[in-house]
Amino acid sequence: MLFLALRSVRHRPGRFAATLLSAFLGAAIVMAFASLRDTAGAPGVDDVSAETLTTSASVVGGYGALLVFFSIASALTVSVRQRSGELELLRCSGATPAQLRRMVVGESVAVAVLAVVLAVGPAVLGGRALLGLFQDSGQVAPSVGYSFG
Repeated sequence: MLFLALRSVRHRPGRFAATLLSAFLGAAIVMAFASLRDTAGAPGVDDVSAETLTTSASVVGGYGALLVFFSIASALTVSVRQRSGELELLRCSGATPAQLRRMVVGESVAVAVLAVVLAVGPAVLGGRALLGLFQDSGQVAPSVGYSFG
């Protein structure tokens, strides 16, 4: 079923575009704010800057992760409901409910992994931009260097 799931994603990319877009944007935003937490924990960061970066990463990153979760869940629900006929045909052909679940989960994992890999670059750029904004506004010391991962 995993092979079928990967083939389904490869041959019908438009069907998974909404889920991929949600996961990509969500991963980029969450990773960008998570990098602020990484930056706060780097050596040589003063206490005030570390507190500002940690608070921002926790609050915005936490709410962002929650919103991303609901966005991806909605996109996956729509995708599965649109494919109800295809799934019913597979069930009538002898696929068990467990196999269908594995197929849907396999497709979701394939899309999620692709989205995360694609989101790393934009997340690094976004994290650098966020740190620059905090430094320009005087909330973080100019001497704080960016750290990702």
